[in-house]
Amino acid sequence: MADELRLVLLGGYRSGKSNVAHSFLNVKYESDQITTQCVKMEGNVHGRKIILVDTPGWWKWDQLCDTPKRLKAELVRSTNICPPGPHVFLLVIDVELAFSEKHRKAAEGHMQFIGDDIWNQTIMVFTKLKHLGDKTIEQFVELQGEDLNKLTQKCGNRYVGFDTDLDTDGSQAKELFRQIEKLVAENKGHFFKVDATRLTDLEITMKNVKEKAAAREHQVLEKRRKLEKIKSADAGQDATPLNIVLLGWVLSGKILAGSVILDADISFDKTVKCVRTCGEVNGRQITVVDTPSWWKFLPHQLNADSVKTEILKAMDSSPHAILLVIPADTSFLEEQMKVILENMRPLGENVWRQTIVLFTWGGSLGNNPIEYHIESEGDALVGLIEMCGNRYHVFESMTDDHTQVNQLLEKIEEMIKESALLESNDEHQRKKKKSQEREILSEWLKVEDVKKVLNEEWERSDAMMKEMLKTRAVRGGRSIDLPLHLSGEVINTQLFVNKQQLKGALEREWNRREAIDSSRIQYKQKCLDDNADMSSCVDDTDIQMSLVKVHNWYQRYHLSDYGSVSSNEELDKTDQD
Repeated sequence: MADELRLVLLGGYRSGKSNVAHSFLNVKYESDQITTQCVKMEGNVHGRKIILVDTPGWWKWDQLCDTPKRLKAELVRSTNICPPGPHVFLLVIDVELAFSEKHRKAAEGHMQFIGDDIWNQTIMVFTKLKHLGDKTIEQFVELQGEDLNKLTQKCGNRYVGFDTDLDTDGSQAKELFRQIEKLVAENKGHFFKVDATRLTDLEITMKNVKEKAAAREHQVLEKRRKLEKIKSADAGQDATPLNIVLLGWVLSGKILAGSVILDADISFDKTVKCVRTCGEVNGRQITVVDTPSWWKFLPHQLNADSVKTEILKAMDSSPHAILLVIPADTSFLEEQMKVILENMRPLGENVWRQTIVLFTWGGSLGNNPIEYHIESEGDALVGLIEMCGNRYHVFESMTDDHTQVNQLLEKIEEMIKESALLESNDEHQRKKKKSQEREILSEWLKVEDVKKVLNEEWERSDAMMKEMLKTRAVRGGRSIDLPLHLSGEVINTQLFVNKQQLKGALEREWNRREAIDSSRIQYKQKCLDDNADMSSCVDDTDIQMSLVKVHNWYQRYHLSDYGSVSSNEELDKTDQD
């Protein structure tokens, strides 16, 4: 038997895990505390040293992929903070609600994420037993149906009931301890151990996330300091009325966020039309417009017809700020990014300049800053934050908290100033772009017109060649002149060509032609001169016959695509033929 017993508590959010841990070790417990990170506790039970690790709970109906990565990391880490590993896992399930297939799949997914062999070392602990009424825990398991039976079978039918409010004589705690010792004995004291490589990779990942989170926090603070200096020059702006629009997916916490901002009563009715609420915050008039929510997982085509219409209607008020509400207690994947982009696309590209990501349920972060959540979720959430100009805020408490509201309003003011600076820069860029477009447009020529000019110039070159053959004179050709009035209103690379690019290409085209033509004339002139040296008494008839011969050769062998003869040797060969 091991000298100490190492236990890890697992279970859904608000299942009663922490209550079990503290009661089992007889340690005082604050019932309103939420476990957001692994908590290691020690105590003595019946003379045995107990090391117990409490873990953050998962949403009881959520699939593993919908759990934040930071929480999944804590589940794996729990096995490493009670080295060399836990003897027993206690899977805590409350009996307050009926146990469904969703609950079973959520439990199986999160447990097996730690390791497939976890079931051999797991005991189920049922809590909140007062909801059983007259039924025993055995009757509850039997009557709950197939899904709970499947889960208990995975755990080797090992389960106990434990409710500290009902355990007045300590019999439930004793039974739990007996079950733990029995399982440890059956496993011959062996403990659960996660693959060392996986733990090393996890440590490296967590370290990188912390470094990136610190860097992002520093970057945001530096940006805010610069904007604060600019904003201080317009201090009076803080007294002007402020219009805010809330956007987000279903159950994101938009309604609660609005109530936190205005410190107003809330309604949990579904928002099907824009709801405009006005209030005063620090002597300033604030209008908050809640909009109908879109689906979190489904494409925008499946939204209610009113969603797009009402969101566009909310924009008619020219809001100063758009708060994109995202809960911090769930994962953020590429599919969520895609859904958000689809639903915000009708608002235009500039909407991101007025958008701040507002994270709700920040209490689930524990001691971790919001930057840790952003970086741990990865590329999708990081990309969204950067689309919003690295602007974000978190409501750590979903109740009235003047500090977090004041900080949000400060960030909105900074965003308004930043947006004004961007608009000013945009106007400058628009003017510059129009000027550049006019310059660029003047450099483009219609393709059909250019083709006509090229054909005419080629024919002109042919005529010049014939003239040189007649006069036996070699003259330099002139560069092709393009009509400057040729231009188009719309630049289309299939219909227009660029003047500057065309100029370079024409120089290469005509240089090659002139070189070959000149070479041909010079070579033929040399042949005529050599013939003249051989006979000093050549009459006009001989000269005329020679010129006719050269002219006939040129008519036979010159081609419109530069000609196929390009060397003196080839010229000589054709002449011999």
